[in-house]
Amino acid sequence: MVASAPPRSHAVAPLNLRQIEVFHAIMVAGSLSEAGRMLCVSQPAISRVLATIEARMRFTLFDRERGRLRPTPEAHRLFAEVRPILDGVSRFNAVAASLAEHGDGKLSIVSSPSYSEWLMPRAIQRFRHRHPSVRVHYRPLPFDALLPFVEQGHADLCIASMAPPEGSQLRAREIGEGNIMCAIPRGHALSDCDELTVDDLRGSTFIGYGGDTPFGRLSAQFLTSERGTLAPDIEIRSTPEAMALVREGVGVALMESFGHTPDGAGDIVLKPIRPVLTHKIYLIHARQQAMSTLAKGFVATLTHLLERRPG
Repeated sequence: MVASAPPRSHAVAPLNLRQIEVFHAIMVAGSLSEAGRMLCVSQPAISRVLATIEARMRFTLFDRERGRLRPTPEAHRLFAEVRPILDGVSRFNAVAASLAEHGDGKLSIVSSPSYSEWLMPRAIQRFRHRHPSVRVHYRPLPFDALLPFVEQGHADLCIASMAPPEGSQLRAREIGEGNIMCAIPRGHALSDCDELTVDDLRGSTFIGYGGDTPFGRLSAQFLTSERGTLAPDIEIRSTPEAMALVREGVGVALMESFGHTPDGAGDIVLKPIRPVLTHKIYLIHARQQAMSTLAKGFVATLTHLLERRPG
């Protein structure tokens, strides 16, 4: 005896969001014409969509009585499931609108310590003025901690004084350039000089950077003359430390031009050096992840600040 084939299932074709929206409007409005007004479409268009819905469902959703629509029990059962769907669509659109205007509402930034005294605070202040609802998380980090922090996805972007090595998972772009200056305590014997060479610094307490730091490697080009290489009397790791020591009158130090307030250095006199030594400013972010609209907005603010700053 041959077994009979199982009965064929009457599969229901899934509805799209527009069809679900039309069904919801009809249930709420109670008529095709009112549903059309709710959705800003014609009654015939609503009628065609309803016919498609019922054909896909393979059952009737509304009984027609004297030009009125009476929902069937199946329609009432489906209507109970519609609200969460449309709420989800509303939340989706709200999030999309928020992202278009403010990104995800928060921005994580790291930078070389050299830029923590003036450049980054000023850029953040201007950015927050334009986007007051955005939360900014900012922290300066030494270079050996800076790149791993970005690689691990803890920051949206990084502003640094040195590009990452070739082959890393980070992308770097030069966004600015400044000059190396010499910071001198006000009233120091060198404060009357128009510019300084490395030999002018001999005889003063010299505050220098570790040879393994980006700025230490950069300033090494300046610190050697026919009289040999000038070694630091006090070794530090970053510009903020150097500035604090110079303010206390401890000695003189080299620093990046974007590492101080351009409106005045208070107890510090800033002098150009010869030969001129420049430093580059890099934007760094993860290679495999595109920058958010919010991050791009901050970079635009920072770039504008770099371009307009005198000197």
